[in-house]
Amino acid sequence: MPLKKKKSNAGSAGMPAWHLDFRDVSRLPDVKPIRTSFFVNGISLLLAAFVLMNFAKQEFALHNLGSQVTDWQAQIESDSGPSSMAVQDFRKFQVEEKKIEEVKSFLTTKVKPSVFLMRLGEVLPENIIIDMIDWREGEIGLRGTVSGSPDRASGYASSMVALLTADEILGALFSEISLTSLARNPATGLLAMEIRMTLSPVE
Repeated sequence: MPLKKKKSNAGSAGMPAWHLDFRDVSRLPDVKPIRTSFFVNGISLLLAAFVLMNFAKQEFALHNLGSQVTDWQAQIESDSGPSSMAVQDFRKFQVEEKKIEEVKSFLTTKVKPSVFLMRLGEVLPENIIIDMIDWREGEIGLRGTVSGSPDRASGYASSMVALLTADEILGALFSEISLTSLARNPATGLLAMEIRMTLSPVE
């Protein structure tokens, strides 16, 4: 007796059985081998480490620069003392050198101090008093007081210049003799004069 074939289910010929999916996908565990949060956290850590290293490098450079500035300032302060003393010594040397040059010029000039003073005393008018003689290199300054009435005192000062220029001894020693200042002294009421005498070049 031949066997009867069972009727196969209509859906078993190649279509899987269908059923409802009640899973909550958002609550299912992440089964990926490497999670996305790992990459995000790793990149954030790398960026934070880079910023921190860069900040530390800048701070270290600023610290070194501050140390160098402190060292330079200390060196400057250390050298400023000897430098200031050297400048002061050089200025003193210049003053002394100027005095030496004036004395040298005074001694080597063809005008002998004794001769000049004696001749000046001989030709000096009675109404003119010499208060100071300023002997410089190549020049002699006479500062004095002129007595007499105000209308004649200035004439006396001009006559003194003419007298020195025309003198056979003093006139030959100076290339120029001029009245550079003439003013009334409020304290004495007399005229204060200044005469500049330029020495002739030494041959």
